Amino acid sequence: MTLSDAQAVQILDRTVAAVDPMIDVLATADPLNLKPRTFAATGPGSCLDRTADAASQVLDVLDWPGTAGWDELAMKDRADWWVSRIGTVTTSGAAFPGVFGAWTKKLPVGDYLAFANQALVLRAVAREYGLISRDAGIAMLGAILFDRDLRETTAASVAVDSPLPSDPDTRRRSFIGRLWTIGRDLHDLSNSIGHRPGPPRLLSAMTWLPLVGGPATYFGEYLALRRAARACRKWIVAHPEWIVPSAAPYLEESPHRS
Repeated sequence: MTLSDAQAVQILDRTVAAVDPMIDVLATADPLNLKPRTFAATGPGSCLDRTADAASQVLDVLDWPGTAGWDELAMKDRADWWVSRIGTVTTSGAAFPGVFGAWTKKLPVGDYLAFANQALVLRAVAREYGLISRDAGIAMLGAILFDRDLRETTAASVAVDSPLPSDPDTRRRSFIGRLWTIGRDLHDLSNSIGHRPGPPRLLSAMTWLPLVGGPATYFGEYLALRRAARACRKWIVAHPEWIVPSAAPYLEESPHRS
């Protein structure tokens, strides 16, 4: 069945509505109040204080959003952070089913997670460059994941952002559930209108082999994610009208600079 542009926009609208709160949690969550410690050295304290200082330094070394290290990053480096840090982790989830080789080809579990992975990271990358509106997210994902121009199409209904629960265990289950739903919807949409950036052919062929399929899927999906991120930057350069200047503190640095 061929989906209309309006139907495609509705699916992508739900995707962006689900992804945005997830990105917000990854960027802002600090339940132990560790991030402020990265901005000023604390004096000798209790064993608990020293442990907290050590944990905050780990976050700072990782340049986690909200830390001193993050504040020192330029816009392009912040966008790259989502690919190299978060993308590395989320790609592992997409690659895990590949360990079982051809057995997983009957069920699109890996494809679901790979779609969700790319949608999450690409939306985060775009937001760092100032593409914060829902319409911008829909247009960008439609172009990168499905090679479809949806800029002039409006959604028949607007999905409502649903914040993640505050309880850590419930939040974790909700996070995983959202990734699954996003991947399923985007996979079904791809069957109708196109295909997302995928792994190189050689690595795709290797995913049919048990055991080897896992590492091959990981490297293939990570390369595909990086290729999608480059395409996202090119799309932003070609469509500067979507950028909200106040949302991108380093706009003088063009997204296509290396």
